[in-house]
Amino acid sequence: MSHQPQGVLETDGIVDPLIRRVHDVLRTFDRDSVQSILDLTDALNKCSVLLAKDQTLKSSRHVVGETNPSLRKLVQELWKTSAELHADEDIISTTQLATLSQSLAKFTRNLVAAEPHNQQRVLSNEPTIRAMAYRYTSYAALQEPASIASSRMLVQALSNLVTGNEPLLQNIWKMYLSLPEEQLILLRLFASPDMRTASSTFIFILNCIHGNRERLEMLIRSPRGPRLCICVLDRINSLVDAEEATDGAHAFDVGYEVFSLMAEGGLIPALYTTIALEDEIVTPHQTTLLKLLDSHLQRPGSNSPLNATDQLVRNDLLRMLTDEFFALSAYVQRTIRKAMGPKVDTDGDKDAGCGGEAAAPKPPQELDLLLPKVCEALVLVTQCLISLALHAEELAGAPVGSSADRAQSEQAMSYTGRVKNHLTQERSTGGEGLPESIVEILRLIDVFVPRITFGKVVQRPLPPGATAQDTAAEAHPSAAAGFSYVKRDLVRLLGILCSENRDVQDRVREAGGIPVVMNLCVIDDQNPYLKEHAIFTLRNILHGNKENQDVVKEIQPVGRWDEYGVLQSI
Repeated sequence: MSHQPQGVLETDGIVDPLIRRVHDVLRTFDRDSVQSILDLTDALNKCSVLLAKDQTLKSSRHVVGETNPSLRKLVQELWKTSAELHADEDIISTTQLATLSQSLAKFTRNLVAAEPHNQQRVLSNEPTIRAMAYRYTSYAALQEPASIASSRMLVQALSNLVTGNEPLLQNIWKMYLSLPEEQLILLRLFASPDMRTASSTFIFILNCIHGNRERLEMLIRSPRGPRLCICVLDRINSLVDAEEATDGAHAFDVGYEVFSLMAEGGLIPALYTTIALEDEIVTPHQTTLLKLLDSHLQRPGSNSPLNATDQLVRNDLLRMLTDEFFALSAYVQRTIRKAMGPKVDTDGDKDAGCGGEAAAPKPPQELDLLLPKVCEALVLVTQCLISLALHAEELAGAPVGSSADRAQSEQAMSYTGRVKNHLTQERSTGGEGLPESIVEILRLIDVFVPRITFGKVVQRPLPPGATAQDTAAEAHPSAAAGFSYVKRDLVRLLGILCSENRDVQDRVREAGGIPVVMNLCVIDDQNPYLKEHAIFTLRNILHGNKENQDVVKEIQPVGRWDEYGVLQSI
């Protein structure tokens, strides 16, 4: 028995010949006939080509929307027919169903693109389109190439349905972030293995939050916003290694823009806290967020002056990053001390000679498998702090011309002062300052992590009075792999803090940091340019400070570096 849709038998409201053909095929549509499905698919595809064209003054979709009053009813009947076909899958093959859905979604996508009038007329079909997208993102459906193409086209249709239409954007975005988690279509779309589907989903989110503070903040404050943010971070992280000029690289770029809007809107501190887990020092999602933040802060900035909003955003970041630095630092210190056992001496080497320690390292007593991941996060936080500090220095050193430039320069100088003051004066809950914390981590890491030079573990010379039995078991180069860049970035941050700052110079000396930094003036494969950064930091510690210079003069080396960069006993 044929199935003839009701309500579209009249043709008075259809003027365009291609639209009329869709109407005629639908009027005589037989759901039991494969040929009817093929005819409808063909008619929709030809209409999609028409709707994508631009005419002299107006787009074809605008003309079609204006000249075909019955278009709304036609589109509604098309989606109703599609839903009925999907409800009875035994009639036609899943591939034919997916192809029809793809053609209908493309037709709808092209019809509503940048046309508010058409968007309003088609909006009533959004629940059906969303339900169809939900269907085609199931695990079983994603095994079929045709289904993957359908899901991609469906999300593009949803995106075009609301893009550029503020009232629709507001309502749809609020609804999507309030749905029960099992109905969150955006999460299901991100689970698709298709890179173009991921890119289209990122574009949908980007179009929803761009230029609207309220919708941007809903990513943090709405019931399902944080869950979506975690999914966004996971998807971006999965695309990091995508090759250039590929669909994966394009998806990453769009996803990165979503993150950039959040960063520029000052939402990173709130998001970092929101995605934290109780009793977890740092989560994988937080680490991904730190990676993106590090990249964002290192991007070439604009030449425009730092305005009040930028300052507020960066001040919030500064507080978040210093708090996180102290938390990660305390964890690293506590874990290494526990691993090295109660006899490890972290104070005796304050007066040790360059190249050795007062007590030989002991074999680890207990290893924390999370320590490398925590150190990775510590490196990222340190790099972010370095970027903020250097940015402040650049603002302070900008050339001054007109009176307006002088006012901006004064503003920049004030901001720079606040950044420096925060970094040097902030204290942890235990009363430890940033310079002291850096010195202690460097001292512990240098004892705990083997130094790798030219692919081989460098054996330390025995300090005076030590015997071979006191040394730790021989380490393997891979043991240092999880601690890459820790020494380099920490010593670099310490050098920035000490620059032209007598108070910090003295605090580093009092914390026993001068021998620690001197011991880092070496080659280490896991810390590229460590030697250069340590030398520069040592210069900043000693510059204009006689007391610090006297400490260096009193230090007697217990080892020397040969021409191959290997430490030898004297």
